[in-house]
Amino acid sequence: MKILVFVFIFLVGLVIFIGATKQWWYPCYQKCFIAPKETKVSTLTRPSIFPQPIEKIDSQRRIKHLLADSNFILYPKKLTFIRIKGEKILEVWGEKDGAMVYIGSYPFTASSGTLGPKLKEGDKQIPEGIYGISYLNPNSKFHLSMKIDYPNEFDKSIATHEGRSNLGGDIMIHGKASSVGCVAIGDDAIEELYFLTQKVGIENIKVILAPVDFRDRNVVPDSVSKSWVEKLYQTLADEMNKYRR
Repeated sequence: MKILVFVFIFLVGLVIFIGATKQWWYPCYQKCFIAPKETKVSTLTRPSIFPQPIEKIDSQRRIKHLLADSNFILYPKKLTFIRIKGEKILEVWGEKDGAMVYIGSYPFTASSGTLGPKLKEGDKQIPEGIYGISYLNPNSKFHLSMKIDYPNEFDKSIATHEGRSNLGGDIMIHGKASSVGCVAIGDDAIEELYFLTQKVGIENIKVILAPVDFRDRNVVPDSVSKSWVEKLYQTLADEMNKYRR
């Protein structure tokens, strides 16, 4: 019995001793008797099964690229938007060193009406004439919009002469892809024009709304019968001829 007690006490003491002195003897034991594990570093990268996302260029960067392509270092001092019904396109021109320089074009995403001026509310016609921009609307249901200042003085004087009233209004350049007498060019395009217009200032914007490109042809569309329209179209032709690439 005494021997068992002695053995038990000896073993307990040995365990305590080994644990207390491990910091001194274990490094030597590890170095002499335990082989170091080889760490393998893979040089292969597992290819992703998903394509990497393409960064979407925002409207500010897109319009800056367009300006740079037209050799603009600074923003233009003035802008002209030329909306051509027949070709269904909106051209953008900027002033550089006293001359008007072509910047780019945007196709219509929707259109309404026929060739010929707007005469009254609800006729779904897009106006024809020379206008400005009244204000910018960042909360438009068509993403963003810019209000054209229709009717202008010419529209009002002709309407008075012909005894017409209720000429309509709220003619916009806007995003999306629907139009009832407005200029729809899609969300990406309106973002670019909206940003550029903010930089240039609405007071420095001219908007030319024409039925056809009078730089290429000087004819009155067959659908137009009013005599005063010929005078209007000659004014538009003279103005458009200032914008040649």
